[in-house]
Amino acid sequence: MTAAASTTCARLKAEVRPFRPVATQLLRMVGDLSVPFRKIAALVQTDPVLSMELLKIANSPLFPARMEIVSVLQAIAFIGSEMVSSLVATTCLKSLVASRSSPFIRACWRHNLAAALICQRLSDAVGVPESNGYTAGLVHDIGQLALLTVYPQYEKALASAGEREISPMELERELFGLDHAEAGRWLLSEWNFPVELQNVAARHENPPEAPAEDGALIRLVHGGSAMADLMGMSMLASPRCQDLSQIAGVLPELSRDLTPQGFRELAETVAIKINGVEQSLGLG
Repeated sequence: MTAAASTTCARLKAEVRPFRPVATQLLRMVGDLSVPFRKIAALVQTDPVLSMELLKIANSPLFPARMEIVSVLQAIAFIGSEMVSSLVATTCLKSLVASRSSPFIRACWRHNLAAALICQRLSDAVGVPESNGYTAGLVHDIGQLALLTVYPQYEKALASAGEREISPMELERELFGLDHAEAGRWLLSEWNFPVELQNVAARHENPPEAPAEDGALIRLVHGGSAMADLMGMSMLASPRCQDLSQIAGVLPELSRDLTPQGFRELAETVAIKINGVEQSLGLG
């Protein structure tokens, strides 16, 4: 690691609010099918703020329930322990957004949340569990969100990247000694996230370099991120992905489903759910 990258990582570690320990414990616990719901609920309830925000999301348009969900255990029974862990990750990501408000940070949050919802919807087609797709989409650009939080000047640099004809990742390496994918992998490693999510952060911009065991998940996140850009959920004025055919090239399993009509319907659903989540978390 270069001196510039080491300095950046030191600032990220010191200034970025880490995911609550409950969240990372939960992500690991739910992978064990023998763990009872009550034990998972007991872990979440050790963090009252997290529990309250989880219930807000569980009662949002993201999960239209027939009745009000009033307890963590009821939320787990209704939406499943794996999805509960994903929603806990959502509330933790929200804390980064709330720490410093700016149009770029809000756009990055919306991009990540949109990618999460898209990956959740399309995960079956590539053989990935819905909750895995959601969580991977949610944290894929955690490095970019962290850099925006710590370095206010990064926003101005991104805005002028097009004029300089330099890619965002080249710009990041110039400014920080590492790009947002490397920063995201490093942060998730520091926070003890599962290796598959570290690999998503590291390789989502370049799926061909993905480890074989996580290839399907990384391709899904790459496509979900590109679709989020096409839906207008992008920080950049001119996102790299310009049409659905580019996404079909990465995700041939979805080639028959990536129709203009299907895309419009998905975009409407994603927009409604994002607004509902933001309102439930006080970000609306």
